[in-house]
Amino acid sequence: MTDDSLPAPGSPSGEDRAPRDGGPEMAEPAMAEAGRSVVTAAAARSIPVRLIGGVAIWLRASPAARAALGRTYPDIDLVAHKKQSRKLRTVLEEEGFEPERVFNATHGARRLLYHSPGGWQVDVFLDTFEMSHTLDLGARLEAEPGAEALAAAELLLTKLQIAEVNAKDLSDTAMLLWDHAPGSADGPGLLNLGPVVSRCAGDWGLYTTVTDNLAACTERLGALDIANADRSRIATRIAAVTDALAAAPKSMSWQLRAKVGRRKRWYELPEEVIR
Repeated sequence: MTDDSLPAPGSPSGEDRAPRDGGPEMAEPAMAEAGRSVVTAAAARSIPVRLIGGVAIWLRASPAARAALGRTYPDIDLVAHKKQSRKLRTVLEEEGFEPERVFNATHGARRLLYHSPGGWQVDVFLDTFEMSHTLDLGARLEAEPGAEALAAAELLLTKLQIAEVNAKDLSDTAMLLWDHAPGSADGPGLLNLGPVVSRCAGDWGLYTTVTDNLAACTERLGALDIANADRSRIATRIAAVTDALAAAPKSMSWQLRAKVGRRKRWYELPEEVIR
């Protein structure tokens, strides 16, 4: 899902950077337009599909956040229901995407890869998102009916579950929190803490990676070329998420795993998919 060769968001060298407030609004990245097209084509056939990853965060972001932290997006990532995999495959192929046949034959029960005529890639997760940690995204796929991007709570988790997180992922996290206030509901500008807290309260490993990355994101804020007011707002929201995770009652399995702690690795090292 990531490409470490790209400039970090907030870096002056990012290709898609645009002027701040007062300048022209950042043009929609090609992958955002492509992602919208796929989601729309699937919806026309009653197949709910949501964008995840950097493109999804860009779509949920305000013009100011896009101008400050937008970046180059090399491909698109989607999540859909496994039970509609066959129908979705048909849609993608009708839209001109070429399947990665060997990969799909091996991993097609949980993940699909397609290539566009232009060479960029579509990565489809089927209900389950398996990277450093495993997340069930299917349960809340339609938390925001009619949306193009997955709900902010799940987008946050997909970024913060990365054990070997990089500057780009941390900046994407900051971009998401720029506009989304932690609370108890889903919707534009909202980040539902309930799903984040419940998942982390039942899984010590996920909790540990997420809280480590929240702390790393706070440190990263100082390196971002953003206004102090924006930096302060994002830091306050990081603290709110961190405090909610710490305060939540933990499951028995969480407590037992916590006794082992960091002596045993608590995350997976996902195999990188060759683009």
